[in-house]
Amino acid sequence: MDKYKENIAALKAEYEMKLAEKEAENARLRGERQSAQDKEKAAAREYEEYLNEYISVKLFKDNDRYRDDVYVAVNGQNCIIKRGEWVRIKRKFALVLDASEIQDMKTAEHIEREQRRFAESL
Repeated sequence: MDKYKENIAALKAEYEMKLAEKEAENARLRGERQSAQDKEKAAAREYEEYLNEYISVKLFKDNDRYRDDVYVAVNGQNCIIKRGEWVRIKRKFALVLDASEIQDMKTAEHIEREQRRFAESL
């Protein structure tokens, strides 16, 4: 009977040791996950601060197509930018203006390319 009690005690000690190891591993994994989440939140905060920094821009103005103020909206926030004057706007609005300008240039290039292709096919 003593042999069985010793065997049970050894098995119990082994089980408790493995359980403690698993709990320590789980705690370590929770800490790593929390650390990763904290880093992601910090990076998101930094990027949000970057997007909300004010910068100065001046939009081209003429008396034809580019004379009206420009309305820009980003995720439900908007602003109106006067043409021909230096204005301070959040960077996120300036990035939208840059993307729009790049798209306009790509469109103009595409139109020119298609016009050339059409002219060459005649």
